[in-house]
Amino acid sequence: MTPTVQDRAADALTRLAAALDDVLTLPTGTLDRDDVDHLARSLYALGNRLDAAKLHLLRRALEHVPESSVVDLLATSPVNLSRTLARKDVAAARHTDPDVPWDGRIGGLDVDRGSLALMGGELACGNTTLAHVHGAVTALQSIPTHLRRGTIAVQVRQDDGRRVWTTQHRGEVLDGFFTTSIAPQPLGTATALVEDVLTLVDPDRSDRHVRDLEPDSASRRTLTFTRHHGMLRMTLDLDEAAAVVVRSALEAAAKPLPTASGDDTRSLGQRRHDGLVDLVTTGAHHPASSTDPAVAHKATVVLRATLDDTGQLQNGTATADTHGPITDATLRAASCDGDVTVAVMDRLGRPRPLHTLERHATDNQRLIVAERDRGCIAPGCGAPAWACHLHHVVHWSDGGPTSIDNLVLLCGRDHRALHAGRLEARFGEDGLPEARRLQRDLGKLMTPGPWTRNDHPALLQRTRELARALEQDDAA
Repeated sequence: MTPTVQDRAADALTRLAAALDDVLTLPTGTLDRDDVDHLARSLYALGNRLDAAKLHLLRRALEHVPESSVVDLLATSPVNLSRTLARKDVAAARHTDPDVPWDGRIGGLDVDRGSLALMGGELACGNTTLAHVHGAVTALQSIPTHLRRGTIAVQVRQDDGRRVWTTQHRGEVLDGFFTTSIAPQPLGTATALVEDVLTLVDPDRSDRHVRDLEPDSASRRTLTFTRHHGMLRMTLDLDEAAAVVVRSALEAAAKPLPTASGDDTRSLGQRRHDGLVDLVTTGAHHPASSTDPAVAHKATVVLRATLDDTGQLQNGTATADTHGPITDATLRAASCDGDVTVAVMDRLGRPRPLHTLERHATDNQRLIVAERDRGCIAPGCGAPAWACHLHHVVHWSDGGPTSIDNLVLLCGRDHRALHAGRLEARFGEDGLPEARRLQRDLGKLMTPGPWTRNDHPALLQRTRELARALEQDDAA
């Protein structure tokens, strides 16, 4: 007797449950670092494939019952999803349907069914997550209808390497972009790239009306500093006009950044702290253009330090006028780049020429390094060039020259990581910069990752090319 579909499904779920039981009973104490790495990657990939199976089940349910009934099912025990997440899963099931070739229509009876079939295929292979699919669905629905409808002419590479022009539905182009450029990225990077697409194709989407200003709000603006448990606490009251500008810049600077081990683990408060420091140290300058950014200068800070008879920095003698005593590590990091004047004195208070103006890059050098690196060189980082510091690969105090082949771009977060020993930078054999992160392993040892080139600038370029393509007139 041929087993029914229900029998096959029940048998598959039984075998899956048994396999999970085997994993849960593994003697984990005998696993080394490589074993844990391999098993974790395999399990997370299987988890993604399990999410694809859930979407497949929802698609089959949608063939027989209304969407509202499926949402009700997911929002009740034992699934217990929120109704918002349940609707997202149902929408993801429709959009990733591989059995319905998308015809380019927006809405209608198909409700964009099959418009992200390639993205769904990546989920079924375990190469992306359901969160990435949710982001792609939201992005597709947020792009103006006239930019998703119709066809455009695009270049495709043939098997023999030749590029030929062909006509594709705009939705297919978007599906291809999400699949090749968004799906493989850490979720933080993927979210930022999706936001870039939406901003480029619809610049007015984020406009918000500011309500009438309170008549006395400007008179109540204030900023105070107080010492608090070894930290400096800032209390800031902004009038609404200033708040719109400051919060917009700060939230942009505080976006999560991917790391070698996955998504950004900093809290929202920590990201805002780092974003504020980055904005201040780079002078909060805007790039000259979105495609040719320049590296901004830091605000000017005066540091004072004292040398002993041997010419070495005396411990605890470095001070900043606006802060007080600072550590040697802080002095070294602060003097790495930018308009930081370091006044080094001997014990009699006479200036010593330890740090000279030749340490600072010229404007032309900054522009050339920005053009070469396009942003932070740390693996997976999406910080643009204008928000980065210039770093001497061989430090100036160690004899490193201020030259193009010794300067690289690092965002504030990764610059601090480098000085803390969690990131390394160098120039490869071809003369281009590369970096690697050092992770603390299970044995508390710092294990270096591979030397890699940051591909985020290339992703940004593809994002801009996509936006320009969507703005073309419909292909004939």
